[in-house]
Amino acid sequence: MKNRITQGLLVASLMTASAGAWAAGAAKTAVDALNCTDDSCPYPSDLYKSDPVYTHDIESNLSAAGMANLIGPSGKLAGPEDPLSPVQIGGKTWLKSMVCEAGNCGYHYFNFLYQPDSHQLLGYYFDGKGGWVGKPDNEEASILTDGEIKTGPGEAGTAPVAAAPASVPASPDAPPANTIWTFSNNGTTLWQACGGQNSACAIVGNSKWYVAVLNRRSATGCAFGDFYVADRSSASWHRYDTGTCSAGAYIQEGSISHGQYSSVDILINGSLVKQFPIGYWSAQKSFSGGNRPSWSKTKQKNQH
Repeated sequence: MKNRITQGLLVASLMTASAGAWAAGAAKTAVDALNCTDDSCPYPSDLYKSDPVYTHDIESNLSAAGMANLIGPSGKLAGPEDPLSPVQIGGKTWLKSMVCEAGNCGYHYFNFLYQPDSHQLLGYYFDGKGGWVGKPDNEEASILTDGEIKTGPGEAGTAPVAAAPASVPASPDAPPANTIWTFSNNGTTLWQACGGQNSACAIVGNSKWYVAVLNRRSATGCAFGDFYVADRSSASWHRYDTGTCSAGAYIQEGSISHGQYSSVDILINGSLVKQFPIGYWSAQKSFSGGNRPSWSKTKQKNQH
């Protein structure tokens, strides 16, 4: 199963050690995250800083399973991560996420479900062989493994974790399927543009339809790097001009229209060089007719 189990969970997560810093208005506690949507869903690394109850629950459950120091800011899996997104299981809301080792996501990862009210953690850990944390039932096991394993150890009369079916990419450096890294630009995948397993890319912005990616290893020799935007609706990516190649340029989470839409801002010494309103672009794609946001009105609001 290796790469395959992470495929459904890796969307917009690879190559960012802490992408949560870019999510505007993200929930600060796991309890709040039970009702989050899109950009308001926090990343595991963010909750480690803002929610001591969540941190204690995760650490105590993993320690009890013999997996201390697995996740968290200094953990073995302090690489790319998915937002904690609410899922309904058996009439109860859980938070689902994934964390993995930087540069080795397909072969060292932890998919998990966390329930804040009961302080319960269930997970599937892969480090060359699969194993469970807790005793997920069949439904939970299927969710944790993206449908690859349908029998969980928590079901009466079932065996421990079943052997995972092999699903290795055609090439060791092929992009994980069903992620933005398979998106193409004139035949070149985003995975290839970023350097594959030796990627120099980081996700620096995320919305429902668009994902902003910075490649620090520029193909054109730009000291700042190359800036890409991946479009989920067309499974494509494009390189955008950032307006600077200064090594002193940096990226910052921003917003337009008084915080209504998230943006990715390029700055030098505190001065805005260019702004990419991916939240607005996403809203435009999501709505039509009279509900579609007007760019002219948004710009007017942003100037006041």
